[in-house]
Amino acid sequence: MSSIRDELPPRTGPWASRFDTDEAMVRADDALRAVALKHHDLSPILPFEAVYGEGEECLGKATAITIDPRRPYGPSGEVNYVYADFSTRGLLYGVYRPVQDLESEGGPENDADLRNTTLYPHPGGYEEFDPVTVPLADLGLDVPGVDRRFVHFCAGILGVEAVDDLGMLRETFDLAWPDYQDTIRAGLKHLVANQPMTVQQWFDLTYVQFPDQRELRAYLAQVYAYLFDDFEAMPVAPQ
Repeated sequence: MSSIRDELPPRTGPWASRFDTDEAMVRADDALRAVALKHHDLSPILPFEAVYGEGEECLGKATAITIDPRRPYGPSGEVNYVYADFSTRGLLYGVYRPVQDLESEGGPENDADLRNTTLYPHPGGYEEFDPVTVPLADLGLDVPGVDRRFVHFCAGILGVEAVDDLGMLRETFDLAWPDYQDTIRAGLKHLVANQPMTVQQWFDLTYVQFPDQRELRAYLAQVYAYLFDDFEAMPVAPQ
């Protein structure tokens, strides 16, 4: 039986990226998982150098390729590809979900309590918003009950690489830490009620493009209903 992800058209972000070695991927998973448990965050994001070191220490850990948005074609009409080596700036994204048979009522407590949904490197250079450092006020999210974890939720779980896996997360979302559920609930309510983020800001953060504010608001309302109100149909973001 195919999953809903198999039935959807392929979705890609601005970069095609990969880890260069299994060892680099394991180091990223270990670091992100530790942050997830410490800070009660199902979608932690870390600066690349925080995991691997700085400068040349980052080389050989991940590779990314894209078409240069500023100059997509070379002088002879050939596609102008750009490669990122992560030697200066980049981010590591992880998306986790609690296990089905979690025994603790307070949320995951150790590595065995979390399952990895996706893990990927993303280079710096073109994004308007760095979800690790952008001030909450710049996104209209400096409100009671909302913290940095909600920015990570939007950029990671609702971002282009993981948004089609929302159904996998929903199965055990209610087993996440209560304080995490509270900040996601408060953030989604705020976005739906007050619409502080424009569709351009949402794209800069998630790389998912909505045609207008109305459709973005409707989608976020569906995400809220799906995670918290037992709405059955998984919200599908635009391709």
